[in-house]
Amino acid sequence: MQMNAKESLAIAAVPCQPWGQLYEEETALEKGTIFCDLNKPFFAADDLAGNSVIRGQNLSEQEQLMNKIYQVSFFLYDLGLYLDTHTEDADALKIFAEKGKERLALLDEFAQKYYPLTCDCVAKCSEAAEKNLWAKGPAPWEGACV
Repeated sequence: MQMNAKESLAIAAVPCQPWGQLYEEETALEKGTIFCDLNKPFFAADDLAGNSVIRGQNLSEQEQLMNKIYQVSFFLYDLGLYLDTHTEDADALKIFAEKGKERLALLDEFAQKYYPLTCDCVAKCSEAAEKNLWAKGPAPWEGACV
């Protein structure tokens, strides 16, 4: 069957996401979005929630720092997705710059105290490269960075 030029199967209308209330970093990582308005829970997945964050009352300093890196990184990446379509949103750009600096500081702190997490951390610290401090941390296939 051939379609007439005036006929269409469907027309999609996707509203542009407005800027709205943001979750705190820890909550955002658990919810899977930094935007409260985008949190549309899927109840079958409730049992899977929170697996990317280390849980427990007695976390070591290293585990606490790694959790903070997870949270800030997720916040930054999710905000980056928003900025892909809202390139001139001044509020979002300001928060993006702040979170970017915070993430770099956290990665640097982790590298200084434990071992580098990224190749940027190795490049920044000549001792890390010279002594192969990268190898002090677990391998990616070992399932954790702490």
